[in-house]
Amino acid sequence: MKKQSDLKRKGFFTFVTVLALLSVICGVAASAAYIHLNMVKRVVSTQGAGGTPFSSNYLLLVPREASVYAVKTINCPEGASTAEFEINVCNYVQNDPSRISEKDITYTLTFTQLNNDGTANTESFAGLKVKDKNGTVYSFANGVCSIANQLLTGGAKSVNTYYITVPKQMVDNAELRAVAEPSDSSSYSAANGSKLGRLFAFSEYNASSTTWTGSFLETTSENYDAFNYVIRGQGKGTVTLSWDPSQLEISRIFLENYSLTDRITSVGSKNSLTIDVDSSAGQNRYDIQFYKTENGVYTDMGTINGYVTVDFTESLS
Repeated sequence: MKKQSDLKRKGFFTFVTVLALLSVICGVAASAAYIHLNMVKRVVSTQGAGGTPFSSNYLLLVPREASVYAVKTINCPEGASTAEFEINVCNYVQNDPSRISEKDITYTLTFTQLNNDGTANTESFAGLKVKDKNGTVYSFANGVCSIANQLLTGGAKSVNTYYITVPKQMVDNAELRAVAEPSDSSSYSAANGSKLGRLFAFSEYNASSTTWTGSFLETTSENYDAFNYVIRGQGKGTVTLSWDPSQLEISRIFLENYSLTDRITSVGSKNSLTIDVDSSAGQNRYDIQFYKTENGVYTDMGTINGYVTVDFTESLS
């Protein structure tokens, strides 16, 4: 009888021990699942809000393997012999300069001439050149201009600027592809495995009348996180740019570059920005980026065009 009681007692303790172990295992598993879930939430939140600290005013972030790029049109004023524009490459999120890459990013910036059908163009265009912020001029050879060993120093805001001069002979006859590609695995890692690229086309713009207008460069709303808006014109006066802030967020970089941050006002459901313009002073174009908001509607460009208006008041003095 005693042996049977001992067996029962041992069985009871074994049962309790098993239950305790199961409780511990389940608790650990539940805890691990909870921790994992919260880690996933944090990673998604961080990635979604952080962006990629490798950006440009014109070049768009694309996957490393990309070979097709969105088109941007640069206008050559009627009667002018050249069109000029500038490209910057930065080590921060384009619309949030506070989000800076902590790592150095080295890259090669390559410009390639193309025919309108996308084939290589090796023609020698007199006057086609690229100049960096230090004044160094880079020329094209067989339709290609490659600028290697470009550095964005990590840990602080870093920007490289390039000034491109395009001869009028290229208007409607040739295009220019620009790609900024990280040079090594560490730089690619800092750029989240991406590079920057854009295809530039060129057309003539009639700037003979005294007026300023604005328009989006994109022809489709698909696959963009932001849209490029150009205000251009002739004459002196004030441009009032208005937009729906629930749908579009204006680039902070643009506001900072032109010291316009304090000139935004709210009128009803719209934000407005006044810009003093004077084409005779050499500035007849403003390039602006508008970013999508979290709950905006972007079904087509017609809808997006309705979010932004431009009014011009001529100065009579």
